Amino acid sequence: MFSYCRVLAQRVSKIVFTGELNFGTNYQRKTPKDIEYDRQYDFAKEIFASASATFATLGTVLMDVDGTPNKSNMNGMERLMRMPERYARCLSRAGFTGMSLVDKHVADFGIEGLTSTTNAMRDNGIKFAGIKSLHEYDVFERGGLKYGFAAFGTSVHAPDMRDTADIRRVLSVLGKECDIIVVAFSFRPQNFRLKSIGGHGSATTQYISDAETFAHFCVDAGADIVYGNGDGKIHPVDLYKDRLIIYGMGHFCAPYVLSANGELRCAPVVEVSVFDDGTFKEGFIHSYRRSEQLPRLVLDAGKEAVKHMKTLTEREFPNSELTISDEGNMQSRSMSARVLALKLIDEADKHKGKRYRGGAMGPMVFDCSGFTSYVYSQLGIKLKRSSRDQYTEGVAVSKDNLLPGDLVFFKGSASSRSIGHVGMVVSVDKEAKTFKFIHASPSRGIVVDDFSHVAYYIKRYVGARRILN
Repeated sequence: MFSYCRVLAQRVSKIVFTGELNFGTNYQRKTPKDIEYDRQYDFAKEIFASASATFATLGTVLMDVDGTPNKSNMNGMERLMRMPERYARCLSRAGFTGMSLVDKHVADFGIEGLTSTTNAMRDNGIKFAGIKSLHEYDVFERGGLKYGFAAFGTSVHAPDMRDTADIRRVLSVLGKECDIIVVAFSFRPQNFRLKSIGGHGSATTQYISDAETFAHFCVDAGADIVYGNGDGKIHPVDLYKDRLIIYGMGHFCAPYVLSANGELRCAPVVEVSVFDDGTFKEGFIHSYRRSEQLPRLVLDAGKEAVKHMKTLTEREFPNSELTISDEGNMQSRSMSARVLALKLIDEADKHKGKRYRGGAMGPMVFDCSGFTSYVYSQLGIKLKRSSRDQYTEGVAVSKDNLLPGDLVFFKGSASSRSIGHVGMVVSVDKEAKTFKFIHASPSRGIVVDDFSHVAYYIKRYVGARRILN
């Protein structure tokens, strides 16, 4: 959740998501040989290790002993699923941080299975969410940021993803203490659609009937990333209010009985970079596939997972602000002032510590207006050259209404009447009524200063201009 009280975009967090995890078997068969389960995710460990957090959906119960089968979960070809509790150690060693437990099969052995599964998660240090009334959400800290993690579904044991009041309640709790909120969901096609015919529900909807409305509702209620699983298929991705939604990633590690052909063999790993308020920056889809010797995964040079996600996204969301390249790069076309401001600050931050030189416009040395001109130019926005001329651009904004990305101006000397210096706002503290700005200081080079702590600039402050509409 966005806070004006911290410097924005000084950090970019990388978060990784995978599809459903289930490398066990059904309870009517003997558990297969461990298949070197401790090495199942060696191929992805580097990706996981580089992330602040890695999330997935658990597609089965973790249980060693025979429990009471929940036969209501058996339907057609579906069977009750179970894998040994020790496999949780594999997930922990691989680097999984958070696990959604809302999948139908987590309830295959009732309260006995739910208890053994949650105990296995706790014993191995994996955060989890998705047990109604008992463990609906979790909170943890990584890299100085607090993450909130919630999960909703349509299974009997899960917080109901159709209940707007419950969703709002959970996300309200997380919003009060967390910087980034991740929401997981899991649905079955027989009782939930990807999109409803006739559009989205409103903020007052009492009952949600499709995944798109659910995801949008979560973002409106405070979620920063929403990811889904549940029907074993790959689904599109999209941006809503500059927040990423992943509608489905299929099976990441599947039961040995599943096919290794076509879409079912695809196993994407979605790597997402977000600014430290949860706004989407960029992403990448790593493409893996199941080999003939299931459930081993191998790198897919043909990038089938990318092709599926790209095709589905372009078909289902033709006006999406998210683009996916053939290589798997995800970029935002959003031109919202908020996104542009974050990109400006991210660009400016790259140059901290570089030297000042009068008349210099970068990229290695700058003067004050050369620095602001250069940073804005990286987003295709052209500013006039001098600080005096830049003071005529955009619209005037009062010191009480500053936003990140605004330009702030100062006199050349305490007695002067003319503009002599310019910087760019990087954060605003509304409570303390002050701000931080980055600028090219003649004596210190590119630095970030707290306006309220530097008398030199307090005495010389003239005003501010907003370039971003």
